Amino acid sequence: MPLHLVFRDEAGNAVQLGDYLGQKPVILTLNYYECSMLCPLVLEGLLRSLRALSFMIGEQFDVVTVSIDPGETAALAATTKARYIRDYGHPKAAAGWHFLTGDEASIQRLTQAVGFRYAYDAGKNQYAHAAGIMVLTPQGRISRYFYGIEFSPRDLRLALVEAAANTIGSP
Repeated sequence: MPLHLVFRDEAGNAVQLGDYLGQKPVILTLNYYECSMLCPLVLEGLLRSLRALSFMIGEQFDVVTVSIDPGETAALAATTKARYIRDYGHPKAAAGWHFLTGDEASIQRLTQAVGFRYAYDAGKNQYAHAAGIMVLTPQGRISRYFYGIEFSPRDLRLALVEAAANTIGSP
């Protein structure tokens, strides 16, 4: 992971990806906040899995959600964050679930580094992209990919435990 990349958090502050790593594993999601199709399905699927875990966001792991749309704002990220924290049901998780926006260069560097491909479809005014999440080690190495919109809580828990131990999953 390019930990030096600069984004904006939901408060509009400049942050580096590395600011969210170092202590515990991180679930990375790449979405865009104004998506009306796939992105909400991915985030809702993640949310269902997270609710079933005995682990808590901000305690055993963090979540970093990065918008792939360089036109999205910190205000939109804040609104999206408020919704998902409310739906998660644990207000303290707000300290561990981060919603970021960025410029096109930072977004492209990040998505290229993790192998996430996407394209803007001007005719439909939306992005075409894969569905999934990534689990990162505390040092920012990709430990495991989960594809789709549903994530087994058992498998996600195991992936977080493995990532915390700096284990890289096999295909």
